[in-house]
Amino acid sequence: MKEKKSLKKIREDEAELLDDVEEIPKFFAKDVMIKPVFLKKDDKTEVILDKLRKENINECIVIDEKGKFYGEINTEDIIKLFLSQVESEPLVKILNVGYRREFLYLKAKEIVNKQKNVAKTNTPINKVIELLYKENSSYLPVVDENKKVVGVVTPSSMINFLRDK
Repeated sequence: MKEKKSLKKIREDEAELLDDVEEIPKFFAKDVMIKPVFLKKDDKTEVILDKLRKENINECIVIDEKGKFYGEINTEDIIKLFLSQVESEPLVKILNVGYRREFLYLKAKEIVNKQKNVAKTNTPINKVIELLYKENSSYLPVVDENKKVVGVVTPSSMINFLRDK
């Protein structure tokens, strides 16, 4: 046990030394983020489906009137909504039609997933990686000091960034 403590102390000392070296660049969420695809809370499902298809993405960021993060909508949520409608409507199940009927009248704010984790633009990259993979998320919204969404970090944006550094 004593060896582990001494190794931990050595690692901490090394980290402090490296932290003092100015030549080592420090990276933050703002360095890794890419431009998100936005939805407004009152966007109808036609807009949601259109953006997902046109942008060839799996999720969109939902923002409020002030541009602040409200949540996200992804393709899995939409499929689950269709499935629940098929299971709950006998005519849809029997006739195999009409599965979009209820869905077409919903707005983004009614089907949004409230994301728990966001990063600030100055969040260190190590913390960004931890937040991104903590809940096995495929994106992490990045907000500025006014809590407005300014970007997202995705696994591919992280890989592209690390590849180029």
